Amino acid sequence: MQRGRHKYLLYISLVFLVFAVYKANYLQMPAIRSLPNLMLAFVFLFGGFVLTAISQQRLLKNASYAVSNGRAVAAVGLNIFGKYIPGKLWVVAGKALYLAEKEAYPVAELSVLFMRAQILALWCGLVLGIVGLFLNNSLQMVGLAGLLALIIITVVTFSERAHDAALRVIEKVFKKKIDLPMLKFRQTLGLIPWFMGSWLCWGVGFFLLAISISDRMYPFSAIFCFPLAATLGIIILFAPGGLGIREGIIVGYLALLEIALPEAITLSAVSRLWFLIGELFIFLAGYISDKGKYRG
Repeated sequence: MQRGRHKYLLYISLVFLVFAVYKANYLQMPAIRSLPNLMLAFVFLFGGFVLTAISQQRLLKNASYAVSNGRAVAAVGLNIFGKYIPGKLWVVAGKALYLAEKEAYPVAELSVLFMRAQILALWCGLVLGIVGLFLNNSLQMVGLAGLLALIIITVVTFSERAHDAALRVIEKVFKKKIDLPMLKFRQTLGLIPWFMGSWLCWGVGFFLLAISISDRMYPFSAIFCFPLAATLGIIILFAPGGLGIREGIIVGYLALLEIALPEAITLSAVSRLWFLIGELFIFLAGYISDKGKYRG
């Protein structure tokens, strides 16, 4: 494959990041009520990104594509801003291109594996979100579309027939035969705790962020707000109205917890900046790892 394509994708993602930050309004920030809770919110935020790198490293290892800790962090970190490029698949493409160039692994097979990782992550996030709605007696909020998405993702994740169909699509795109065995059911189950761990870290971090800027104590079920909002934000392609999908779902979820609308809107906006800082963290960690300053 032609080397050097990944760096152009990286540059494009940074351009779209700057555009996204320019469009967002981060100027009006609420008062911090608890600095310790805010600091813990960032600890859990950063921990979620570390677990993301570990989970994808383990998935690659199960498919006989072993990478070092540093390379796994770099693959996730350097491509984290691909999410801001329209199309929603550039994060997957970026990681595949990066490891194909660095490890001489086949890019088509890597694309399939990272797509599988994305699907498994969405499944875990959606399951946790539905748990939160169940705790709030509000399963109707996820609606038919959400339940249908969960069913489809479950089938794609655990069905050999769906796996084979996905391979046929990839083969048509890359115009080459791909020999990539499906992960065994037991291997997939072994990966779930790592993907769940990422979402739970982000959920706990979101909860700590909420109580760091509020005088009220949020209920425990607020932990599941962020996994649901982020997952549906990825699944749903177009956002109606002014708020983004993720921010809109956060506001709706917090309304179920009887949080006042102004406070819910403020928290949804602050959570966007909070998560962006986490993305900057894993990007810098990935950059340092790529330059060889982190070994292992």
